[in-house]
Amino acid sequence: MSAGEETMELNMMLNGLELWKASGGFANEPHVHDDWYQVTLPVRGQCHLVQEQHAYPLQAGLGIIAHPRMEHFFEIGSDSAVIVIKFRNPPVGSLEESGGQGVQTEFRTTQTFDPAEISRLFRGWNAILLDDAPEPLQIQEAELAVETYLRRMLTGQPDGSNLTLATAGIGVAGRVGAGLVYGQLQNLYQQTSSHGGAFIDPHLRRVLEYIHSDYTSPMDIESMAAVAHQSRYHFMRSFKALTGSTPYQYVLNLRVEEATRRLRHTTDSVTTISFGLGFSNVSQFYRAFQRVTGVTPMEYRNQM
Repeated sequence: MSAGEETMELNMMLNGLELWKASGGFANEPHVHDDWYQVTLPVRGQCHLVQEQHAYPLQAGLGIIAHPRMEHFFEIGSDSAVIVIKFRNPPVGSLEESGGQGVQTEFRTTQTFDPAEISRLFRGWNAILLDDAPEPLQIQEAELAVETYLRRMLTGQPDGSNLTLATAGIGVAGRVGAGLVYGQLQNLYQQTSSHGGAFIDPHLRRVLEYIHSDYTSPMDIESMAAVAHQSRYHFMRSFKALTGSTPYQYVLNLRVEEATRRLRHTTDSVTTISFGLGFSNVSQFYRAFQRVTGVTPMEYRNQM
């Protein structure tokens, strides 16, 4: 690749996905991807792209998709920016449920999109994936959010969920007191665990029971979806419809509430509490705690 005064800014690798952004002048050589689809999305200025010897002068809001083994290359000027998403398995239709992953799917060459939306989403995914130690559950949710965005864009159909808007750590009630957040979670959990919650899908009820019984341990979307007897996409939609949050946000709020209890009733250090609740490091715990409660763990303890 050759580059101008500012080359590729961000590059994020996921399981079967790659995201990157370039701005300030960038050009690459003609190349092909044997088993990758590539969506090139100009978000500012103009992108001069050539694919299969056909030139596409793309403005912000008009993207293009390269199928596997299609030769392509592009160039942007110093006042332009592009976001590129590469993926192996098309997250479209019912491929996941029908076992059709890996089968090449044909898409319309040009795709319209909202530059402001994908820029906002990219910043959110970047905040999660470039964290010093993102949790596996966070990474899985980011992957699924990217796949959901692609599914919606490539099919032109609304997804019916806000999964693509998932960000790192803002919980059910946003940035409010942990007691209120926890109270909402406890009320929900008690309702779904009682006879009054009989209208709740019993499989989703078992997912909540599973989370509440082991929320300090590593968790993953696949296991939760299996307990719910749903695909990953369906599970994320139904879980958010039930709780108002993603599984990671839900787990995070439970951990923070338990942290407030330990800060109030024990003399354990912040480090001990952090690792005891499953956080990978103390700085991650501090950020999560402050996002949910509005104060740091030490500030919370000193207020008691």
